[in-house]
Amino acid sequence: MALDVYFQQDVRRNIVAVAVAMLSSAAAHGITNVEYCRGVLDTSRAQALNHGMPWAEILGDLRAALGDAGRGELLEALAHTALSDG
Repeated sequence: MALDVYFQQDVRRNIVAVAVAMLSSAAAHGITNVEYCRGVLDTSRAQALNHGMPWAEILGDLRAALGDAGRGELLEALAHTALSDG
């Protein structure tokens, strides 16, 4: 079995892409489960830490991607709860 090599930029984009898809899906069904969104972000943070990547930078990428996807309402709804650095 050959060893697959992944660059950090690829892994970073994958983390952001999955989180955007999951959070956008939650938004499409109504932002009523903040705990679910927090779980998505906690999982994304765990993946970042597992790969030795700075969460703050990935969170910035995630915010930008959600904004670009027209999910500003999701950012506003979660601004004080789930999309914090903590």
